Amino acid sequence: MLSGAFAGRELELAKALTTLGRPGVQVAAITRRSDGFYIVHVESDKADNYPLVNGTPIGAQARRLVDNDVIQLAGVKMGFFAS
Repeated sequence: MLSGAFAGRELELAKALTTLGRPGVQVAAITRRSDGFYIVHVESDKADNYPLVNGTPIGAQARRLVDNDVIQLAGVKMGFFAS
């Protein structure tokens, strides 16, 4: 986590699907597939309020994450680091 109440903490993506965000505000899911990790928009408080990856809205389709991507979701910035 790069900002917010949990800044400095790490979240290991050990499960096939991990949901992040705040219900009713903005929620996304990160899924692990055979070719890498993907982020997909689940819900938000406003239409077309998509999470950002490197400052760009991800849209309605899943977006593949690469090492050092910065995710912004529900006002919190997170770094994605492939191990």
